[in-house]
Amino acid sequence: MRPYAVFVGLPGSGKSTIASHIARRAGLEFQDSDELIVARERRSIPQIFEEEGEEGFRRIEAEVITEALSSFSGVLALGGGAVTTPQVRRALRGHRVVVMTADFDVLLERLRRRPGKRPLIDADPPGALARLRDEREPLYRQVATHVAKSANQPILRTADAVEKLLEEDVAAIDVGSYRVRIGRGLDDLVCQGAAGASAALIVHPADLAEPAGRLAGQLTERGIPAELHLVADGEAQKCSAELLRAWDRLGELAFGRDAIIIGLGGGATTDLAGFIAASWLRGIDVLQVPTSLLGMVDAAVGGKTGIDTSAGKNLVGAFHAPVGVIADLDHLRTLPRAELINGAAEMIKCGWIDDAHILDLMSRPGVLDDPWLDEAITRAIAVKARVVTEDFQERGLREILNYGHTLAHGIERAENYSIRHGEAVAIGCVFAAALAEAAGIAEAGLTERTRASMSAVGLPVTYTEGRREALLDAMSRDKKVRGGKLRFIVLNRQGEPRPYTPSHAELDTAFAAVGA
Repeated sequence: MRPYAVFVGLPGSGKSTIASHIARRAGLEFQDSDELIVARERRSIPQIFEEEGEEGFRRIEAEVITEALSSFSGVLALGGGAVTTPQVRRALRGHRVVVMTADFDVLLERLRRRPGKRPLIDADPPGALARLRDEREPLYRQVATHVAKSANQPILRTADAVEKLLEEDVAAIDVGSYRVRIGRGLDDLVCQGAAGASAALIVHPADLAEPAGRLAGQLTERGIPAELHLVADGEAQKCSAELLRAWDRLGELAFGRDAIIIGLGGGATTDLAGFIAASWLRGIDVLQVPTSLLGMVDAAVGGKTGIDTSAGKNLVGAFHAPVGVIADLDHLRTLPRAELINGAAEMIKCGWIDDAHILDLMSRPGVLDDPWLDEAITRAIAVKARVVTEDFQERGLREILNYGHTLAHGIERAENYSIRHGEAVAIGCVFAAALAEAAGIAEAGLTERTRASMSAVGLPVTYTEGRREALLDAMSRDKKVRGGKLRFIVLNRQGEPRPYTPSHAELDTAFAAVGA
């Protein structure tokens, strides 16, 4: 459960007034964190300050707000100084946070109308307000997803403007404890995803040096010192040498448990960044910012992290949930065509195992250049989110996400990762469909329909002739092998995946279907 929206801002900014109007319009409950504190403590705010001091009050405030953020679905307004506590800033990650602002003179005039209620301001309103503004404005920028100005105008006009901001919000999909945000121009959301961190390390390949540098500057402006960490391109970065180099860097920077790793790049980068975070100090926060289509719909979502070894792909890794995933679709504009096609395979896979509407969207001519792609991306992420939320550590249901992957990982290893993952998955899905038909599990025609769905976006559906033995050897080392027997995910029909161990004859039929 999450609040519909959270409002923050300096004293006098109108956050509680506007928040209550927004709640009323939406038919939701409104709560103010100061009122929640008073109700829990049975003491007034000034009394708590007098008896506990500011430090004691902030501790109580952080406890109350953290609880409300996970148990309240209405509109929540926070005390002006709540954001000074790192725990609160971290708890606000992934929430819709509206920062209310106002000109200094407007704030001062409003505060003077209601003296005696603000212990940190009442003795010297102008001086105290100036000090609080300088201290808190960078922190408000850390947590903000929306900024609205409150002027000397009718309250309803300000509420209209805020309501419009919230209506234009980006898509948000919950995956257990964190959110995937999907939209365009999401730099501010990336910064908000790191709110409360003591420092950030941005892991990125060379071709993303410019956006990585821009992000580092934005984080530093908001009070989060950020460093860049350049890694190799593609699958070459997912190796023990890169992992050791990252650990050495974190040690040099003295990164503590309250720091954050940001994975900015394709699926290989988010895999590596996640494992760096999972292994440093036995686990620190990671924020995933996938920049490839494949990364957005697959690798960055779900908390699987890892590196490759000489024995196979992703054999060393950990389940480590990110604090958030920011899928900024603007990154797709600069991708080569081949990379869009690569990512399309995982989307079509999601259509086969769950959401048939994805298959419809992806079969439309020119879908990779069409606004329909945005909907297909969102729906594919939603499929993975539903599965991962129910089975984070792949003890059962999550196995269905491996549809097409047993053969795909074998192909990748046999080709020394020179073939794109999505291309291998496309061939793997055709192979799995042929297995199901050969076993009499699936209805006739599944293999041809699978070929057609992959071919429609330019994906391959066959593999090199004569590679059967190399693929069998590679697949025998796969994580999905049980008791020395190969296990595949196959379909009874669209939307009905299941695990299956095939016979040698069924494997022969499937290999013939993909030309291997």
